[in-house]
Amino acid sequence: MKKIVQHFQHGSVQGVRLGFSPVRWVEPFTVCLYFVDGLLVDTAQRHMQREVGELVKSLDVQQIFLTHYHEDHSGNVRYLRDSLRVPVYASKRTAQRVADSFRVLPYEQFWFGKIEPCPQVQPMPEVICTEQYQFRPIYTPGHSDDHHLLHEANEGWLLAGDFYVGKLKIFRRGEDIRQHIESARKVLTLDFEVIFCAHNPVFKEGKKALRAKLDYLEAIYGNVARLYHKDLSEKEIQARLGMKEATLVKWLTFHDVSVRNIIRSVIENERAERRPTTEVVKIKKDTFAG
Repeated sequence: MKKIVQHFQHGSVQGVRLGFSPVRWVEPFTVCLYFVDGLLVDTAQRHMQREVGELVKSLDVQQIFLTHYHEDHSGNVRYLRDSLRVPVYASKRTAQRVADSFRVLPYEQFWFGKIEPCPQVQPMPEVICTEQYQFRPIYTPGHSDDHHLLHEANEGWLLAGDFYVGKLKIFRRGEDIRQHIESARKVLTLDFEVIFCAHNPVFKEGKKALRAKLDYLEAIYGNVARLYHKDLSEKEIQARLGMKEATLVKWLTFHDVSVRNIIRSVIENERAERRPTTEVVKIKKDTFAG
């Protein structure tokens, strides 16, 4: 077993990178928590509950915000809500999943821990206010369909959860590349320069970094779509574009996280665009039948 606890700070925002690996030969999967002016953003993985508990003893946590429901972000929400007795805010969809104790795959439970159901998560307001700052939740699907980040316009901050990460080489099953692209375009209309990402914070030229990610995703989408419309298979597209599989990650997650999921997401979006035309034709045929 290996654990990581790394503290860092940028301006008035405190960050802690927490990582856990149940096996010595695999480096821990890490996630960052952020704390600023009484607000704690996300709660880390269940396997790091003791470390999270020690951390919050030194912080004056007055409220908690969940960016999305994934187990490495909501793993300690029940524990913190009960021990700190502070309000927890999230989107309606996130709150429902956390309250019902969403299904965790066996590999997720092994690497991140069990999820305790947490009812009474409150609907997020239009603006989350602290003594010094105002954070506006922004809907940013792609990584998950419930994902929100927090934007502090006066400071130029994004408390971004898993929105940014970087130039993605792998997708979880269910990630939507079209939504990733649309969310990036929307966020680029905002004023910001710092991205407090849960996995890859960007402290300088955050907007430039997000533009680079958007260009990267658009290029992948265009290249995969072009080859798909030439009737190449997923395997052939991957080979043609030189998209190397993250074999260890794919194996450890039982194929839930892989390069192939990026290709599959493009293809699913392209098929969805064709679907309405097919349905219209079918309706016309039925209308004139008999």
